[in-house]
Amino acid sequence: MRWKKTGEEGLLTVEAILGLVPFILVILGIISFIDIFAVHNKIQYAMHQMGNEISAYTYFYEALGIRSADLGLKADIDKQTAPLDTTLNDLSSFLEQVGQFEDDLNGIKSGSSSLSGTIESGKDTINKGQQLVNSAGVFISDPKQLLRSIVYLGIEKGEQKAKTWLLGCISNGMFQVYLDESFAKHRAMSADEYLIHYGVKDGINGLNFKNSSFLSDDQYRMIDLVVEYDIEVYFFKLFRKDPTIHVVQRCEVPAWMDGDGVKYSK
Repeated sequence: MRWKKTGEEGLLTVEAILGLVPFILVILGIISFIDIFAVHNKIQYAMHQMGNEISAYTYFYEALGIRSADLGLKADIDKQTAPLDTTLNDLSSFLEQVGQFEDDLNGIKSGSSSLSGTIESGKDTINKGQQLVNSAGVFISDPKQLLRSIVYLGIEKGEQKAKTWLLGCISNGMFQVYLDESFAKHRAMSADEYLIHYGVKDGINGLNFKNSSFLSDDQYRMIDLVVEYDIEVYFFKLFRKDPTIHVVQRCEVPAWMDGDGVKYSK
């Protein structure tokens, strides 16, 4: 009888351990994902606040006439780069058609393609090639046009890069303001300390805004904020060598250009 009681107690201990381990893992998982949602919401809030503040400053971009000058420059760029864009598109179409024709030729050997279909593919390849020759002929007859297209294309890309760089500089400073928790009575932290506490790799320096765009749409009216960062999930440390996940967040807001005649619905 005494042996039976001891055996039952040992069995209960084993069952308790088997039940407790999954329970602890579930709790750890819940806590880890709560932390992810907390920092995600905080960063999204900072992005919305920063977007609204930057949008307010763009009033001067319109009022000082800079946007009108940019639109005029864009019209010149589009006009000068149109032949180059056409040629590049024709080149891309020709290369795709060549690839399709090669696949059809190989398909004849395996029996997956018909002879008539391959002949039609060959005709399409010739037509695409002729179209490429015609569009490239503009540069053969007027080499200066190619040079102008390249120069204007470089101006366009340079302007976009400059705007993105400016937005990145502004974003880093503003983000620290909206993520700051130093005023909190419980666990006061700076923006960098806050991000590191929640597992964001490299803290404030780990936030990457390289894919953001600032007034780079067709009408120079939109601010597109994109931030990327890696965050450690403590729960994953139990199962994975690399416990980080890559997070991308986005906030797109219209620039406030009162007087340009455009109204935005809320």
